[in-house]
Amino acid sequence: MKSWIKACAVLCLSTGAVGVVAENYLRDVADGYRAEEAYQLHKDWTLTKFLTVTPEGGYSYLHLAQQLPHATIYRAGPVVALGSRPDPQLNELSVEWEGQKSTLNEIVMSDDSPLQGVMVVHRGRVIYEQYPGMRPFDNHVWMSNAKPIASLILGQLEDEGRLDVTQPVVRYLPEAKGTQWESVRVIDVLNMQSGLDVVENAAARANPQSGFSRFMVSEVGYPNTDGEVLTHNEALFEAGYLREPGQAFEYSSANTQLLGLLIESITGQRLADVVSERLWRHMGAEGDAQLGLSPQGNGIIHGLVSSRLSDMARFGMLYTPSWKKVSRTPLVSEASLKKIHTAGNADAYYKGEMGPKMASLFGERPVSNAYQWDAVFADGDLYKAGMNGQGVYVSPGKDLVVVWFANGFSPIPMERVARTISLSK
Repeated sequence: MKSWIKACAVLCLSTGAVGVVAENYLRDVADGYRAEEAYQLHKDWTLTKFLTVTPEGGYSYLHLAQQLPHATIYRAGPVVALGSRPDPQLNELSVEWEGQKSTLNEIVMSDDSPLQGVMVVHRGRVIYEQYPGMRPFDNHVWMSNAKPIASLILGQLEDEGRLDVTQPVVRYLPEAKGTQWESVRVIDVLNMQSGLDVVENAAARANPQSGFSRFMVSEVGYPNTDGEVLTHNEALFEAGYLREPGQAFEYSSANTQLLGLLIESITGQRLADVVSERLWRHMGAEGDAQLGLSPQGNGIIHGLVSSRLSDMARFGMLYTPSWKKVSRTPLVSEASLKKIHTAGNADAYYKGEMGPKMASLFGERPVSNAYQWDAVFADGDLYKAGMNGQGVYVSPGKDLVVVWFANGFSPIPMERVARTISLSK
């Protein structure tokens, strides 16, 4: 049991459902860590400290490859510089939350803010950029902001005629034969509606016998409550049946991990190589990215991608008209973008926990989720949350991207901030 307790929080990297506001130490390390301090934080690090937002966890958000094995996602070609045109009015943009009003700069730069980096890109130019808790060149873990990377690549495979998302998983992943995944359609996995017992929420995290907990402890090689040390894939494939697929938006990183296996099966390549060749080498990235690995070498695509904030902004730009400023060819086709906007199920969205939560944070009801994005709005805007305060918000219609890294949740939610910025344009 002790080994499960040690790992029960393991890499729940995505729901945005847990976390605490970071302490002021973030402001003290905005220019990096002193050597003695860094060695001590590295020594004292645990997975629990990583997940509950502590100085040790905060250090690893910027240096996760020191704690877990990683593969490199390589960049290539010239760096595409993002133009800069600061918008002074944006500093004073008023954001309302529960009867409070604060300006953007107050939210980002206050001493008790957990935000580490915030960037706003409009029409391909950076109009706001602050790094109150990190350096611009630091690689920071994306948490579940990474999930749309998997859907972007699957969208490309759709465009190439190598994937039909209406088909069952087993058509592309023979290893799923004989498991509950076998007859689930790819689209239901993409839309977090698989119907399997891998639901990721507070109750599942607290229950060591839940399908989700069993999957997550396997991700770092810890035994489950039966004393078994399952491989990453063994735990994924043992997921049980919960209900018919397509009925409810039931968030789970296991769904995204299954998509990673689909990508590898279709392409015949390791996941880090696929992301390098299909995405990172073509978007003018400033730096290489990193992908965390399980003990068996599986790429943990549901959350353990680390990069510079500016490169996460470039990723967001691929969904906007400004894709042309970072890539020679469209990496997100018009057909793929249309599917994101139309593939969601509004009824299923509000039957799960995440739909109502998103409506509360934004102060309005998104239409649905789709293709690993947590919120799709009627005006076409998209949003993806990452655990402990990460976020990427994209408005294709406004040609706008808002991205942020954090070490906890902002007292005024950045969801509300990003939506306010979008509506102001």
